[in-house]
Amino acid sequence: MYLLLPLSFAILIALPLSAEPVRLSDAEGTLQIEGTLISRDGELYRIDTAFGPVTVDAGALTCSGAGCPDPTDLIVRATVGGNEELVHRLFPALLEVFADARSWNSVRLFHADEHVIWELRERETSRLVAIFEVKALSLEDTRKGLRDGELTLGLSFDESESDMRHDVVALDALVPAVAPDNPRAMVTLSQLSYLLSGEGASWARLGGPSVPVSVHVPSSLEVDPSVFGLDTLPSNLETHPSVSQLADTVARNSAAIGLVPYSSLGNAVPLIVSGSCGLATPATRDTLRAEDYPLTQPVFLNSVGADHPKVVRDLIAFSRSAAVQPIIRATGFVDQAIGRIGFEQQGDRIASAVLSAGDDPERVAEVRDMIGVLLGGERLTLTFRFRDGESTLDPQSTSNVQRLADAISDGLFDGQDIIFVGFSDGIGDPDANLRLSERRARSVRRAVSARLPETEVALDVAAFGELMPMACDDAPWGGRVNRRVEVWIKPQEVDP
Repeated sequence: MYLLLPLSFAILIALPLSAEPVRLSDAEGTLQIEGTLISRDGELYRIDTAFGPVTVDAGALTCSGAGCPDPTDLIVRATVGGNEELVHRLFPALLEVFADARSWNSVRLFHADEHVIWELRERETSRLVAIFEVKALSLEDTRKGLRDGELTLGLSFDESESDMRHDVVALDALVPAVAPDNPRAMVTLSQLSYLLSGEGASWARLGGPSVPVSVHVPSSLEVDPSVFGLDTLPSNLETHPSVSQLADTVARNSAAIGLVPYSSLGNAVPLIVSGSCGLATPATRDTLRAEDYPLTQPVFLNSVGADHPKVVRDLIAFSRSAAVQPIIRATGFVDQAIGRIGFEQQGDRIASAVLSAGDDPERVAEVRDMIGVLLGGERLTLTFRFRDGESTLDPQSTSNVQRLADAISDGLFDGQDIIFVGFSDGIGDPDANLRLSERRARSVRRAVSARLPETEVALDVAAFGELMPMACDDAPWGGRVNRRVEVWIKPQEVDP
């Protein structure tokens, strides 16, 4: 077998042109292609033949002749850098399951604190297919390495470089956490701001013992202090290069509070953060998947351009596939498998909507209509949110468009209706918010529909404006969490 591709889709690295002939043959000798080599990328040859240029799969054919490249030049080489937890905990798991799916062995040749080399070899022949050099780097060094072409892929929680490709491969979150013997289970936003404020903070102000608060954070912390109601984070925070060490330190110290990654909580106990209105969302796998938890952090697999060998392009695509989601979950990070949350699990949110309606007859009628639409349905853990002040989807939501389209195409929702349900924050005119929530729901439906072939699954739209907030609008993150498009599924109604 061989692969023919039009030139516009062939990702090739040019070799110096040679007038020396080459002959490509398959193992059975039934196929032969003769000509001169134009270019190759380790997996694809481009040959100038008597019938014009053709592109063929290098792995399926043997090259003979004076113009053939050195076999060692056909080995794919890639360099990966980024956050230590991501490149040394998450990436090896992705690479191993990717290799196994292709009947390759993954072999770790060399290991140091910050530097690992992986070989991918064909299982039957031991032929070396690819070498991945993996380095733990700071965020700035990762950005620079990608920009300068020294890195093929970068793993980080950062999406600030607009000229890069960003693929969301997993999820994590920052979680305020305390020791198991700390009796507190919830803090208000103002209390958390006080605890993180630095010198002079005492647990006595929160009804605890009169001891100073010890604040611990990852040394690679990248967070906007305004999320916690602070202009800046104090300089005297205790930093930890290892997130597992951070979690252990917090768990052993009853006076400590830490900003700990959800994937590495260990024995530390997460705190629920509530707003002044009393609404709160705990950090769970489902709330991270749905971006309901405000400090959710997408894990980005970043790259520059499309000029990568096919093995690398296939790895990027595989990292988003359904097959890899259980592996991501096993590493402690949050996968992006589509979950379902039943209507009966929405009690707190429904109750909040009913209470906020008060005695206003119009508002009560709107809540009743909303319950009528959602009753008997299930909310998917795919939620669509928008960048602050913009109508464009945020990175996790952009990834969710293709994820939902793929699930519909695979028949996961056959026999069901899908409803895109728009909500808004409570700031401004209620009628304007209702119209805005409907426009956003329709825009998400269009984005998903554009990636679908014909389907019998109905895609409907509903909008309820500010009826069912998930967070307090006066919290820094509240408005963003409330401005959302949820996805609900309900059994299709069958005509009698």
